[in-house]
Amino acid sequence: MRRPHRSGGNATAGAVSEPHPRLLLLGKGFVLFSPQRRRRLRNATMERPIFQPVGTPEEALDTPALVVDLDVMEQNIDTVHGYFRRVKPDTVTLETEACVRPHVSCHGCPEIMQRQLSSDEGRFDEPASCTGGVAVSGLGEAEVVVGAGINDVLIAGRVVTRPKIARLVALARDNWLFLAVDDLQNVRDISEAATAGDAIVGLLVDVDTGYGHGGVAPGDDSLKLAREIEEMPGVALMGLTSYEGPMAIADRGELEAQSRQRLQRLVDTLEMLEQDGLEVQIVSAGSTCNYDVAADISGISEVQAGVYPLMDMETIEVRPELQHAARVLATVISHPVAGRAVVDAGHKTMAPDFGVPTLEGFPGAVATRFSAEHGILELEGQATEQLLPNDKVRLIPRNLALCFNQFDYVRAVRDGKLVGYWPISGRGRLG
Repeated sequence: MRRPHRSGGNATAGAVSEPHPRLLLLGKGFVLFSPQRRRRLRNATMERPIFQPVGTPEEALDTPALVVDLDVMEQNIDTVHGYFRRVKPDTVTLETEACVRPHVSCHGCPEIMQRQLSSDEGRFDEPASCTGGVAVSGLGEAEVVVGAGINDVLIAGRVVTRPKIARLVALARDNWLFLAVDDLQNVRDISEAATAGDAIVGLLVDVDTGYGHGGVAPGDDSLKLAREIEEMPGVALMGLTSYEGPMAIADRGELEAQSRQRLQRLVDTLEMLEQDGLEVQIVSAGSTCNYDVAADISGISEVQAGVYPLMDMETIEVRPELQHAARVLATVISHPVAGRAVVDAGHKTMAPDFGVPTLEGFPGAVATRFSAEHGILELEGQATEQLLPNDKVRLIPRNLALCFNQFDYVRAVRDGKLVGYWPISGRGRLG
């Protein structure tokens, strides 16, 4: 017997009843999800944090928690941006000056991006004179950045499929968008789509200066691609870009020598383009590891420093003037024997692909191995009597970008107390 259809609380005579709301027709079968639950599932995120009130002490946060110390972060930003302010006047010209273009893929957090773009001599409420937009790795991240109100974006990765090129063109209509390219057919596809879509996409020739990650060979090959771009509609040759590689070289002399060797190939290519009569507005290179070296090379117009606001262990070994502002707060859940403790932060939290995290504040305690949900700490000395269940520990990630991609939110703290939850909107936006 069918249940009568209800509209406004009254049954309508002769109306055909609908299936029970928990039964949605799927082919010839049924799925036990109501429309409301399907919407909830669509809107669900992988992380469902317990939102605790502002002012909660850091040690009382629910774990595992990704925590950023705002005081340290702002000091890091001011240190790096201060270098550019110190050596560069206000007016930017390609021949003599560089600005910093934050590469924000490492954190994907719009709140942090805004602070990077508004830092000027310790002030975080006005546009910074030393920044020139942001850089990201992929198109999905660029869409997040534009959605956050930032309209000057360099995409360092490739956009090659037709659906993605269509998204790229749509984004370029109302924003300053620059894309790294290293393939002529890719350029033709972008030109065709941009022309049809009444847009202009700015292109940078990606020059392989030695890392072997991608890019065109420096010199003649780069010049040839630049000439092709110059002649095509719908695209504009904006300049050159390069990634020298991680450059995690602790020895200062070797870091500078390798950086200059690779960046000189980019500058030599720049000179070839200019001698050929091509206008070059942007030469973008460098990283946090060699930001000062890149900034001082004539011809480099912007430096793509990434991890500097937050830092991780692999970068802090190269740039000791910067401090780690990001850490994962975890709870000890077991101390089964004197020499071992277990915390609630595993692979899904720390993503230790490039190395295990460093434990802060407990000499003799070392993170050694991880399962999906748990981390194992080996204990020596006084640490064997410490780290009991319910104790908190702070883990500094070896690689920041991988760790941030495990979380939906940053817990922002100042003076040891929670001041807000900041969405990591770029998380998982890889396409």
